[in-house]
Amino acid sequence: MAVPQDLIERIVNEADISAVISSYIPVIAKGRNHVAVCPFHDDTRPSMQISRDKRIFKCFACGEGGNVISFVSKYEKISFDKAAKKVGDMIGIVDERLNKVAAREEKTVDPTLKPYYDCINDLQKFYQYGLTIEEGDVAKEYLNSRNLGPETISKYGIGYALADGRKTIQYLQSKGHSLHTIQGIGITTARNAANVSDSNAGRVIFPLRNPDGQVVGFSARRMKNDDTAKYINSPETVIFHKGSTLYNYSEAKKTAHRDEYVYLLEGFMDVMALNSVGINSAVALMGTALTQDHIALLRKLGTKEIRVCLDGDNAGQEGMMKITSLLNKAGLAHRIVAYGDDLRDPDEILQESGAEALKERMNNLIPFFDFQLNYYLNIKKLNTIEDKRKVLNYFLTYLSSMKNGEEKDNYIHKLAKATDFTVNYIRERLSKAKQDEDEIEETTYVKDIQIAKRRPESLIKRRINKAEREMLYYMLHSVKAVEYFEKKIDSFYVPSYNEIANYIIEAVERTKDVVDIPALVGNILASGVDNADALAKQVLDISDDTNHPPLVEGEDDLFDGCAIAIQQEKQKIHDQKVASESLNGKSVEEQAAVVAQIALRKRKAKGDKK
Repeated sequence: MAVPQDLIERIVNEADISAVISSYIPVIAKGRNHVAVCPFHDDTRPSMQISRDKRIFKCFACGEGGNVISFVSKYEKISFDKAAKKVGDMIGIVDERLNKVAAREEKTVDPTLKPYYDCINDLQKFYQYGLTIEEGDVAKEYLNSRNLGPETISKYGIGYALADGRKTIQYLQSKGHSLHTIQGIGITTARNAANVSDSNAGRVIFPLRNPDGQVVGFSARRMKNDDTAKYINSPETVIFHKGSTLYNYSEAKKTAHRDEYVYLLEGFMDVMALNSVGINSAVALMGTALTQDHIALLRKLGTKEIRVCLDGDNAGQEGMMKITSLLNKAGLAHRIVAYGDDLRDPDEILQESGAEALKERMNNLIPFFDFQLNYYLNIKKLNTIEDKRKVLNYFLTYLSSMKNGEEKDNYIHKLAKATDFTVNYIRERLSKAKQDEDEIEETTYVKDIQIAKRRPESLIKRRINKAEREMLYYMLHSVKAVEYFEKKIDSFYVPSYNEIANYIIEAVERTKDVVDIPALVGNILASGVDNADALAKQVLDISDDTNHPPLVEGEDDLFDGCAIAIQQEKQKIHDQKVASESLNGKSVEEQAAVVAQIALRKRKAKGDKK
């Protein structure tokens, strides 16, 4: 079962194509639209344009283009139907037909990993069981003291590991799991079967899941106030990789696109604290540094901004400084939760001050620029001239993009205070940066013109190709043009134009309205025909043509011009074919007679027109 056309149209219409594409690659705002470095060829400058109004993307260097679904399909190298499901999930479309597509295309688990997943799933159930028996009461008391009730415990799969760790191993072996597999999921390192025991024994268990929601590891908190580690996290295993795991990601991805934000927090208790006050779009780093894999996961959420909130101490502030730098480089919009003088983490605020205080804190957001300037003013003072110059150069890029005004002046004075450079010197550097930017913009404009001149459309010489292309352009923008084509032209000479015309006619018959170009592109790509990509590109190229007379009252005159040119060129092609066949194998005298007959027919045709 393929995704139905009406559902494709709904997904394309409701999705913000710029937001979805920005969840895969960095995009740059350019007016109402966006540009990006094209991921489909070796691009060195933003050659891809993304139109929110038209709901399409197009690279003017390599020619790749399409709608929001085709971008995801091409980028992730997955089927169009599976991409439709992904985009539908991102924008919150719930439709059973998408679920059927997902079930049909459900990816198979790597057979070499399946034993580990089966084992850890059984272990997760055993930990949850441990919380229900009398021995687990101590863990329940702890969870209650942290205001984690039954609903939260169930949602996050929290459990308890029995104090006798050998019982865990015996249970897993009774389920048919080998000692090798048990060791492979990271809960024991013992080699001697007689000494094998669960390293999480006697602890509250917090499951860690991969982006698909599969349990891959655990964080285990001690119950006794002894000299053991407060938390034990699973080691790296064949199924658990810290650098590509964000706590609660599989849940946050269900709401983050709709909420248009996601909070990036320190630990899982902070995530649960936010969840308890109705903030579901939150993930946690779990004590690891932000990696490129994490950045890729955050990008895929398709949110408008990431809200960073780590611990308020110096270490936490330094961590946020590193994170903001990485998010800047990745082109991901973000703001920082401002602490002021209150350095408590979200969980502490909830426990000590209540839900409203936590909500107020989490909505106290400042731009990364303010945070970073405050960091250099208050946390890490700049001592060497080299450090001061690096910081100045870093902030000049941001300041040069700001409009002149009170806010910009305020930042300039803050930067001057942090770096000890004078306000006048900073203004001079900004003026020089603006001149350099203007030169780059002019060079870019010239390159855009050169690329446009290389477009194949400008090289079309044959009149029939031009006339048919022009008629197709009108058909993409006018129902009357479609009706005229059906009555007066019927078919095109260029085969691909004929195929596109058929798709257009079908769309107009179904909607009784002007063609929705992104939806048309989606229908073509979903059709499964061998040349679907090529047809979709042609539709995008033709729809963007600017060298045709605009549609006005009395459109039929424009259509008549196309029809006459098409008819004349078809006749020429027919005559050439007839002449070639008629002259083949004939004597010189016979060839002369045939040519004379053709010339006479042409003169007669011209006379009839007059």
